[in-house]
Amino acid sequence: MPRVARPSPTPSGPAPLDAVAVRALDAEALRALDAAARAAADDPDGALHPSGPVGWLAAQVDADRERETFGRWGRSSVVDELTGAPVVPGPVLAWLQRRAGLPVEFPGADAGLAHVYGYLLSTAATPFGLKRDRWTGGALAGALGLDPRHLLPWHRPDGRTLLERVTDAVLPVLAAPGPGALLVRDDAVPGTADALRTVVVRAQGVGGGALVYGWVGPGGVRPVTAFPVDASPRWLRETGSLPPVPRYNVLVP
Repeated sequence: MPRVARPSPTPSGPAPLDAVAVRALDAEALRALDAAARAAADDPDGALHPSGPVGWLAAQVDADRERETFGRWGRSSVVDELTGAPVVPGPVLAWLQRRAGLPVEFPGADAGLAHVYGYLLSTAATPFGLKRDRWTGGALAGALGLDPRHLLPWHRPDGRTLLERVTDAVLPVLAAPGPGALLVRDDAVPGTADALRTVVVRAQGVGGGALVYGWVGPGGVRPVTAFPVDASPRWLRETGSLPPVPRYNVLVP
């Protein structure tokens, strides 16, 4: 008897979302983050509860605590050097520090905790917009040669936390800037054997650049911050000629 061809099994699970649906979900997640950031200044335990709308944040901080991701970064102040005001409220920073298993202190903090998770919850106005825009806007990811959604905080395409994805993206840039880097400068820090390095890179076909800043030297490579920049020829000249002083809210020994 001839064999009867059977239809191939259909894959189980939900169908992939189209671009419109993805944008709608991202917009909803951003609205939830905005609401949580406003509420967290007064009630971080309630606004950031693991079972709440932004429970993904607590889950990622927990994972980074277990994986010791925080220890790979330098230290920073949450008092902005341009505005002179805290960009992360004290109660929010304390909640994050307790969750991360780090000492509760203010305004000093682990730079990864402050610049990644702390900035997500910052509502302070700055000359460059909200601090969280670097993670939610897509420009930084694009300048680093990544998918624009790669650094969305609620998006975990491969199981890594946001801090892990940021660390994995910026450490190689800081440690070994390639010949295509638009700017590389090392500023010696008196009293240490290390330098504070500024690197600006731009992926092919992208308009703006990504600035990565952190420690390099015998003490290891430790990021402090990363953010999108204009990277125009004039901007690069001006940035390259800045005085060699600590920047971007870094804390030096």
